[in-house]
Amino acid sequence: MDGHPGIPEPVVEEFLAHLQRRARGSYTVRSYRLGLGDFARSLTSVGRGVDEVSRRDVEAYIDTFARGEPAAARRQRASVVDLASRQPRPVVPAGRAPRTVNHRLSVLASFFAYLIERDTDRGGVWAGRINPVPQRAGELVHGMPGGGDPPPRGRRAELRRREPRELPSTLDPAVVQRLIDGAISWRDRAILIVLARTGQRIGDWSDEHGRHGVLGMRLADVDRRTSTVVVRLKGARDEHRVPVTEEFWAAFDRYLVRERGNPPTEAVWVGLRRGRGKPLTYAAFEAGCGIWDAVSGSR
Repeated sequence: MDGHPGIPEPVVEEFLAHLQRRARGSYTVRSYRLGLGDFARSLTSVGRGVDEVSRRDVEAYIDTFARGEPAAARRQRASVVDLASRQPRPVVPAGRAPRTVNHRLSVLASFFAYLIERDTDRGGVWAGRINPVPQRAGELVHGMPGGGDPPPRGRRAELRRREPRELPSTLDPAVVQRLIDGAISWRDRAILIVLARTGQRIGDWSDEHGRHGVLGMRLADVDRRTSTVVVRLKGARDEHRVPVTEEFWAAFDRYLVRERGNPPTEAVWVGLRRGRGKPLTYAAFEAGCGIWDAVSGSR
């Protein structure tokens, strides 16, 4: 490399050719080209070359990028005229989505991992250096398979943004019924019926988070005489008594007879495999409940 500011174009093309050899698609190569081009312009604007890049440079770039500003915005911000006061006011960028920021970090991490691997093989300034881009937990610091590097710890992943989970506002009744029909145990089927037909929260049964929601139900909360169940609200002493249908009782009776047994707990729902006979917690429900198998099978 020639030591000039930015990233030499042949280096970018070499990296993109490397991606193509690894069967990356055309859209992936295009997005990486655009990302590296923006990063190169940022380096040029501050007079730094790619061989000089440090973690601090990456942090400064990502901070600017996340705000939605162009590379030159560090030195000069655009302004517009306020129609009411007729005075100029700065443009406040809306900011980029967490997924976009994380993708740009992945582009840079892959690029520097390539430089490190390449220079380690044939000699160069990046040989043996640490990747300046914060990594995801569990990724190799040097980006080389079999490198034996420990997973990054502490602050190394702090630049990555938490991506919000996008949940649908409504569910198609046909999809809900497929989930119920696809449950792999009578316990899961009964839980799904309560959730779908009553609108109650899944809740938890744990020492840390307390007992609430559907998972927090006790045997005493199930009243066959009135065909209702009692669901405790989170963080309050209030309870909901909600009616349930014959569909629930059919699944619930089979769960009691065929699956639950007589464990020493008042919890309605218990583990059927790992943690068998113990109250079903939210963590266990999320990690291994057959409901998620049903969800996967419905797609």
